[in-house]
Amino acid sequence: MIYSSYIIYGFNMKKALLLSSLLYSLYAENTDSLIESLQGDLTKYMQIATQTKENVDYMPYVISVLKNADLEKLGILTLREAITLLPGVDISIGMAGVQNPIFRGSNPLAMGQSKLIIDGVVVNDNMFGAYYQYLDMPIDIIERIEVVRGPGSLQSNVNAYAGSIHVITKANKNDGEENENSIFAAIGSNDYKMGGFVGAYKEESFKLSGDLFYQEHDKTLPIGPDRMPDPATSPDPTSLPLWLKNYSLGLNFEYKDFYIKGRLAKNESGVSSGQAFSLTRNDTDFLNVDNNFLEAGYSTNITNDIKVKLSLNYFDETRSLQNNVMPNGTHFLVDYSEKTLKQNLEFTISSFENQTITSGIVLSQASILNNNAELSPDILLDNSTPLLSNSKRDSQSFYIDDLINFNEKTSLQLSLKYDMYSDVDDQISPRVAIVHRHNDENIFKLMYTHSYREPSWREQYLAVNGYFGATLDMKPEVVDAYEAAYIRKFSESSNFKLNLFYLSNLDQINAQNTMRTFMNSGDNELYGLETEFRASILEDDSIYLNYSYVDGHNTHDSLANSAHHMAKAYYIYTISDNLSASTIVKYIGEKDRITVDNRDKLDEYFIADLSATYKYKPSDILFSVSVKNLFNEKYYLPAPENTYQGDFQQAGRSFLVRASKRF
Repeated sequence: MIYSSYIIYGFNMKKALLLSSLLYSLYAENTDSLIESLQGDLTKYMQIATQTKENVDYMPYVISVLKNADLEKLGILTLREAITLLPGVDISIGMAGVQNPIFRGSNPLAMGQSKLIIDGVVVNDNMFGAYYQYLDMPIDIIERIEVVRGPGSLQSNVNAYAGSIHVITKANKNDGEENENSIFAAIGSNDYKMGGFVGAYKEESFKLSGDLFYQEHDKTLPIGPDRMPDPATSPDPTSLPLWLKNYSLGLNFEYKDFYIKGRLAKNESGVSSGQAFSLTRNDTDFLNVDNNFLEAGYSTNITNDIKVKLSLNYFDETRSLQNNVMPNGTHFLVDYSEKTLKQNLEFTISSFENQTITSGIVLSQASILNNNAELSPDILLDNSTPLLSNSKRDSQSFYIDDLINFNEKTSLQLSLKYDMYSDVDDQISPRVAIVHRHNDENIFKLMYTHSYREPSWREQYLAVNGYFGATLDMKPEVVDAYEAAYIRKFSESSNFKLNLFYLSNLDQINAQNTMRTFMNSGDNELYGLETEFRASILEDDSIYLNYSYVDGHNTHDSLANSAHHMAKAYYIYTISDNLSASTIVKYIGEKDRITVDNRDKLDEYFIADLSATYKYKPSDILFSVSVKNLFNEKYYLPAPENTYQGDFQQAGRSFLVRASKRF
């Protein structure tokens, strides 16, 4: 839940940054008096946390931040690569090769467990609850990524189940610094090509900014045999197409208190792993997804202590698919599109001493525009069969978020969100969090959240049983999350973080049954820990280490498709003012199967990347060279039971060359 005013321990986070820079010149006994002297003029800093450089360590969440400057030096290419640097975050693969981020092992058999929020707008769809088409977004257009692990999000009006990813693009940042103007390009293995730009123009109260990128590759990976019993339709593993063509255009307009922001995104890709886990060797088969949003808003101060914001949001997604099923030329076709309209009225009240209240209402109307599926020649299905049995979901949400600063050391967050749906049971989501700053070096957090995930339309209304079936009277998944966190700050840039969590999950949704029908399949619990360490060993380097552990079960009696142990690290060494080198290493432990899957556990794996970056400062030009999967490790992500016996093999060693210029 993002706060319009985020004041922790009696001083705002911008002041916390100021204090950090003075620690080495002031004695500890003088610090508290300085804090007290800086407690005036709070209104000036009422900026949302994800659009500033404020210290997120004081926020009542388990949160990690990834900055463009570090990602650039590490040779990180996409949003997917970036978020998998963090503890507790992994990737799973489903039908048609769709990738899905997994947080803390929470239900890897379902999508929609997490929310992706780009420049304040949720881009998950209703069909799957997914956002995979944005995972290929290049970091060249991203300023900052804030990842919340655990229920809740940094926006009061957004509900997330297992985690949320907040992306702030360079074109839409609002941290008071000048917006970037740049061009960028890259080439690499598998005939990879990428290019784009970021631009901004500002004149007094008027601002226009945007970004554009295009990328493509011709990657192939071994896959198979599939689930078909006929050897003719289930060939031995062979290299099948995973080609990609992906572009996106983002535009932002601001004039005084009025804004418009939008993004057009198109993702075209191959479907080598099959719509129904049935292989294809036809290079012309495709999965095309268009995902677009447009939001207009206006905010104003009614009084010095009350701010009101009104926003209108439009979202649509179109997905088309062609998947040939060997050997007789039968092909599965899908033509589907949806749209969602949202209206949000929000008030931020800071008239109470040491207290900030954010409250509002969100109205949402989601509907299906096209809803067709067919199998041709006609086998099993009639042509133009409705893909989904329902075509509408309306909701009304009421929320209130109260941040209370008891004193300069302790703050309390009390939040409540009430959601009413036209087709799902109403839900109440309370949250309580306490943050205590024992001193400037030691921070403690205790958090409780009750959250939920409404069923996706595929889980509740799928009418074409090509592989999965649906259950109409589906209940939402529910989680009660208990979290504790400790942060030890050694300096402004060096710290150690420890998080403990216990998740009680109810009414989990999956299709792991003999009928392959999505249903509420029972309850489970997950518990574990996450650690992060960030420091500098030498004067010109940066090291980051993390480790995560999770246990319990996420389906039936096993921790399926999730690693108990994960460890990740990176190291950046600045050789000179112009040259730096970096490495990334990741260890992902072995993964269990669901109880009825008699295959061996999925093997653990270790991968490493290596990058070098050169910056020619007179012209502000940057060049980088990266080697991904340096040791050509052969590793796999789990495939569902009775689909691909050999799982999903991932890419081996690859090379990448990038260049960018800032103006």
